[in-house]
Order: sequence, then C-alpha cells, then structure tokens
Amino acid sequence: MNILRGLPLAALAVLLLAGLSAGAAQEQPEVLPTRDVDITYKVTRPNEPPVVQRARWLASEHLERVDGAQSSTLFDRNKNEVTVLNPVNRTYRKLEGVPRQPMDPKKGGALTRGDDATIAGFKCTNWSWTEETEEHAVCLTPDGVMLRLVVDGETLMQAQSVSYHREPPDIFEIPSKYSPALAPEGGAD
Repeated sequence: MNILRGLPLAALAVLLLAGLSAGAAQEQPEVLPTRDVDITYKVTRPNEPPVVQRARWLASEHLERVDGAQSSTLFDRNKNEVTVLNPVNRTYRKLEGVPRQPMDPKKGGALTRGDDATIAGFKCTNWSWTEETEEHAVCLTPDGVMLRLVVDGETLMQAQSVSYHREPPDIFEIPSKYSPALAPEGGAD
C-alpha cells in the first residue's frame, strides 16, 4: 500500500500549500500559519461520507499535527520529515522528505488572487491555479491559515472552527510508548 494514500486529506492539503510559494512574481500569500493555531476541518471525498480532521500548528517550530479518524500525521518542516502515528498498535513510520503531490502547483506556476471570503468567522483570500486540466483554489487568511480547499469546483476541505492559542510542544513528538512500524519481532534494534 502506498503510505501517502493513508495520509489524511488535511495533511495532503498542507503538502500542496508548501508548493504555493513557487508561484508567479505577483503578490504571494502566506502559505503556512505564522502563529499557533488549531483548526477543525470538514473533509469531503468523492463517494464517501464527510469526516472531521483536526490540524494544529506550532508555528515558531514549523510543526504541524493532523489528527484523522485512523491516524495522526506529524510534519516537521525544519527536518523535511513526515511521521505517521498509528494509535491502534502504537507504532510510527517516518518518511524522509515531503514528495510533491499531484495537487501541488508546478514550480513557477501562476497563482491568481481571487475574491475575499469569510469562513468559520475569519476573513481569507482565494488563490487559484490550474494544474493540467484541474482548477485548484485555496482560501488563506493573511497569517497563512488555509480555510478552504476546492478542486474543480468541489470543496474538499473547509474549516469549521479556528482557535489561536499556544500549542503544547509535546503533541508534535512521537509518544514514548510508540515503536517503529518496521521493528523486527522481539524488540527494536
């Protein structure tokens, strides 16, 4: 199974936002939160019921935690690392680097500023680009919080609540009782 297919949609959206800074020379949005924030998203996937995902940011350290129904994903942008936590068997898997997702704008791709909107009580600006034949748009607050992700007119993610407060650093760490997913039987090496 491709490990990236198991990442929560909110985590994949973050991967696409990282590519936004490679856009055209016009004014560019802030694409990652510049202060600590806790966001709850409604996530809609084709032919599946909507789910709720929570994303928390420790902005000063460039850390993000996305909690989905079956796993949590930790992003460390300073180390260029992704860690997937499995609470069922208390294991984790580290992935080196953050690969480009099909939703990421290609390097040098043009971003177009759109209208302003209000989502979950916060103002944001729509930024769009075309990737091959798909139209992508994100609504970002001035301080880099993504409030909505739309692909080809379908809203895939939308913030339901946003709360700015200091996040505890330990939630961005691998829990001490977790072991590597690929550890040999009988213990870790």
